[in-house]
Amino acid sequence: MRNNSLIVIALLVVITSCSSSKIYFSTQVRQKVESTGTPLTQLQFYVDRDVELSREILKDETKVTSGIVRFENGKNLNIITLKRNTPGVCTKVLPDKVLISFEIGDDKYLTFGKTKYATDSDPYKILANSWIGDYGAITYEGKNYFIHAGTNASILIKTSELNNEEINKRQMKGRTITTNPTPATTPPPSTPGI
Repeated sequence: MRNNSLIVIALLVVITSCSSSKIYFSTQVRQKVESTGTPLTQLQFYVDRDVELSREILKDETKVTSGIVRFENGKNLNIITLKRNTPGVCTKVLPDKVLISFEIGDDKYLTFGKTKYATDSDPYKILANSWIGDYGAITYEGKNYFIHAGTNASILIKTSELNNEEINKRQMKGRTITTNPTPATTPPPSTPGI
């Protein structure tokens, strides 16, 4: 009896993991999705790892719109975290990159795309305006932030999104012989050598 319960639990885990499997979004995957006519703005994206944005709060700032404020090394920092597997949507499609928003609001997006030396099968990575050592400088909510954790973050989509091919299917109706065929207006082509 106990073995049967373990088998049922194992099957449920396998079925659940198969139904929610994801694939990294790359140039190859993008081309396959676009070839089905599915707009990228209709896909559900996910981030593959934790990402942390931070910026120093200036003395004349009176309000922080999102994230938490932490006092660190004599500075007040505004920190915004993005947890692994957080769902996001594509708000804009550009050549070799997409803007992905993980929360509602103007200028609340991160840019993911093909990096300089990436192949078509390499996943789209988080992109920055510039890099200072291991930190990426980006603009988020109209303010300058640094990506601390998650500088190698990529995006994923569910593998089921690749199978959304539109199939146009019809059945041939057939033809019957007509009793009064209309004469052909052009003579049939002659066969050479006969």
